[in-house]
Amino acid sequence: MKKHYLIIVILIIGIVYGTNYSLNSSSSKTTYVHHFPEKQSPALTEFINDYILVSIVKEMSKENNRFIFAGENRNEKDRNILYYEYTEEQIEEYYEPILNVDEQSYKILKGLGLMNKVEKELLKPIKDPFIYTLPIFKMEGNNQLRIETILNETVLNLPILMKEYGMKETDRIVFDLLESNKNYFILELADYDVKDSLGRPLFLTLFIKKDLSETVISEWFDEAIQKKLDTGDLDTFLGDFRKVGESGRYAFLYGRTIIDTKTKKIVQIKAEDYLSNDGRYVYINGGKDDLPADVQKIQMIDNYLAGNEVYEIEYPLDYKEIAKELDFVTSGIGSAEINYFNENYIVLELRYNGKFVGTAGATNVIVDFQEDKENPTFYLVDLGISSIQIK
Repeated sequence: MKKHYLIIVILIIGIVYGTNYSLNSSSSKTTYVHHFPEKQSPALTEFINDYILVSIVKEMSKENNRFIFAGENRNEKDRNILYYEYTEEQIEEYYEPILNVDEQSYKILKGLGLMNKVEKELLKPIKDPFIYTLPIFKMEGNNQLRIETILNETVLNLPILMKEYGMKETDRIVFDLLESNKNYFILELADYDVKDSLGRPLFLTLFIKKDLSETVISEWFDEAIQKKLDTGDLDTFLGDFRKVGESGRYAFLYGRTIIDTKTKKIVQIKAEDYLSNDGRYVYINGGKDDLPADVQKIQMIDNYLAGNEVYEIEYPLDYKEIAKELDFVTSGIGSAEINYFNENYIVLELRYNGKFVGTAGATNVIVDFQEDKENPTFYLVDLGISSIQIK
């Protein structure tokens, strides 16, 4: 009798374990979608923004449902900086044609990024920059740069101000606004007639307070900026820099530069890792040409720089399963790279080797974490995006 009871108990345990295993397996099953996302979302809007605007304008801020941009100057004939805006509704309407599209995704996305189309149909000129506390610039003769802000105005005599770098009144100067908030802005000056300390065309970064009370000049590369941090020249700007992470300790400058405002040191992201567009997350091993298969790990910048093993996002990347979904006849993955990375959206490029020679096929993969960070949705759709090319 006891033996029968034991058998029944074992059967019950087996059924319960099997049920739980089945539930857990189904709950962790990867969701693959064979077309572009069907509806707008904040992460998709950010991705489209970066894709279509990367070579046209720089985003300055987002205020009251409006994206604010500064136009990029292309040569010394551009004598001022133009500003543009559009609303969330306008950008969503602009990219609506690509929603839930399969074969034509590549063509439609490429069309959305055409400069003439973006400038004509989407970007709206800002007539009064002071509404958004943006500075006004005008390059006058002999490289005299007039600057007006809502608080003050001045004329920078660049050849005098940049005398130590060898700048002259006749030099070809191109200037761009890299960053702007209510307290300060960062201006980039490129002098193509002068070499910097590394023997390359001279690029200078100007950190300027909005009331024009203080200007700090540095060459653009990290080592030069670090010298300004070491001397204390940037102390009054540390509180103005764009903070990333939860601690408020780290600040994100243009490019991929992260500053520890506590130690006043530029911190390094390892070459094999990849910093997100907003500077808040690091994709472990994301900088490699060949992303390792299996579990992908992503940390917030605070945890990454603390050197711990706390990961905010972990997700499986199964190349064999993706190839099976796409009916690729392949001997394995050839290359796997990140094209785009932000908190809730990753765009990958996967290229598969042929069974014997050549290639078996390629695809982009949109990994969407917005609804479930533990079980993201994978959109398998060829967008024609290759290499690490989006901001």
